[in-house]
Amino acid sequence: MTDEEKRLTIENKRLAREVKRLKKDNDILRVANEQSANTQAYFQRSLTKQASYITEFLRSAPYFMLITDDRLRTVMVSDQYFKYPHSLTKEEVLQGVDAKRLLSDFFYGPALSILLEKCRLCLAGKEIKPYMQYLIKDGRRFAIEVNIRPMMEDSKITGLSILQLDMTEIVSNMEQARAADRAKSNFLANMSHEIRTPMNVITGMSEFILRDSHDEEAKKHASSIKAASKSLLSIINDILDFSKIESGKMDFVNDPFMTSSMINDVATMMRIRIQDKPLEFRLEADEDIPVMLFGDEGRIKQILINLMTNAIKFTKKGYIRWSVRSVKVDDGHCRLFVEVEDTGIGIKHENIEKIFSDFTQVDTKRNRSEEGTGLGLAISQRLAEQMEGKLGVKSVYGKGSTFFFDILVRVEDWTPMGKLNEVHSEQTADIYRPSIVAKDARILVVDDNEMNLEVTAGILEPYGIEAACADSGEKALEMYEPDKYDLIFMDHMMPVMDGVETMKKIRKLPGGKDAVIIVLTANALSGAAVEYKKMGFQDFLAKPLDPKNMDRIMRAYLPPEKIIES
Repeated sequence: MTDEEKRLTIENKRLAREVKRLKKDNDILRVANEQSANTQAYFQRSLTKQASYITEFLRSAPYFMLITDDRLRTVMVSDQYFKYPHSLTKEEVLQGVDAKRLLSDFFYGPALSILLEKCRLCLAGKEIKPYMQYLIKDGRRFAIEVNIRPMMEDSKITGLSILQLDMTEIVSNMEQARAADRAKSNFLANMSHEIRTPMNVITGMSEFILRDSHDEEAKKHASSIKAASKSLLSIINDILDFSKIESGKMDFVNDPFMTSSMINDVATMMRIRIQDKPLEFRLEADEDIPVMLFGDEGRIKQILINLMTNAIKFTKKGYIRWSVRSVKVDDGHCRLFVEVEDTGIGIKHENIEKIFSDFTQVDTKRNRSEEGTGLGLAISQRLAEQMEGKLGVKSVYGKGSTFFFDILVRVEDWTPMGKLNEVHSEQTADIYRPSIVAKDARILVVDDNEMNLEVTAGILEPYGIEAACADSGEKALEMYEPDKYDLIFMDHMMPVMDGVETMKKIRKLPGGKDAVIIVLTANALSGAAVEYKKMGFQDFLAKPLDPKNMDRIMRAYLPPEKIIES
């Protein structure tokens, strides 16, 4: 074979290999082309599907939604726009028109200007929070929530989405709920006033008989009247407290308090209640409990008294055991753990959950003679929960029950409380004696009810005070003179000119700014004291008048030089 033939043979083989490689590359290109076509078809189907979804979303969305470009020209709008009187067709919207033209079908005047300004700010990169816009159209008032959000592409604002939610019905329902809540509060205040006003007379008069009468039979009857009045008042307070808890308006007044004083106060009350019963009262207080805590002492006592009163009520013989201990949570808090055990009638297993229900008393056939609203445990449970704790019960029917709860409290002083210095009351009659005498004190009592004037004057009598009385706000203004009275007790609910109006008019008179005016009211709803102080009263006394609270007021506000310790 010649050299030329050899060269041609080699070239032919090389060309054959090249043809083979080209065929292979062609196959690869063909497959790649097919894959590209498939991918394009997939994306096209996806885009079509997405467009279909968007179209369906805009068609069926129950609210008005507008999408614009970065020049505030329309891109698309939900079909809600076309359900109301409108000036644009769907084709016009899709072709793009000034959003102001479309929005003017819904908004007008200042409302439209505000919306467009917020749109411009959003396009400039400022966050726009949802806001409410109120409109009146065709005699109807509409409440519209407007949401403006930027449309983003590669971190750049390319347009806006403007969402408008019709909140008219929701706002209307909220306003109705608020009106109902106000009506409920007014009803409770009126109910409190109407019941407490005669209760003030009943308890006051029974107090006078106990204090002044020498007839033992009369004193016995008066004591029964006073005890019954306290039971009725307790029921009223339960209902009022429950209403406040239910509406989320229960007030907590947190202050430092001595742990031992709180325990002793409740223990003393319980011993008085069982002194005529064949019951043993056992108190087990851990000596390591911090000496001073910070919280609402009154609400803690309320839970304790509710639980122990229940135990006493349903225990005929045996014992009531009250134990209290604490566990440190962190450097500033501890958790109080309390148990109240009794040897009473117990609770059936199927009734355990029911006892915490509102207005529920279980085993009513057996407990028919026991008074109460069935709210005490429900209130106690909710109070414990609001103090970051819980309340529960273990019981064996016919053998007794153990109620237990825990609450979180702040610690003011970690020093151990030590052994309780228990104070045992030997009272045989519930008669209160003032701790001071103030014969030179000058006091004006303002009340439109003649019997209430008599009760208040009678409670002041043991202090050696002869009070001046006014039966109306107008009369009080006539009797007022600068520096004439050390204290003014002012009834709230009076006809023509009520106590608040009278107080405000006195404040405008010479020396009136410094006058000490204590509101005397049957409105004893939770939080009332704070509200009356905000109005301008120095302090608050609830009817029925508690002589102990009167003593506190006298000590706090009478000039020290007029007070003589009795």
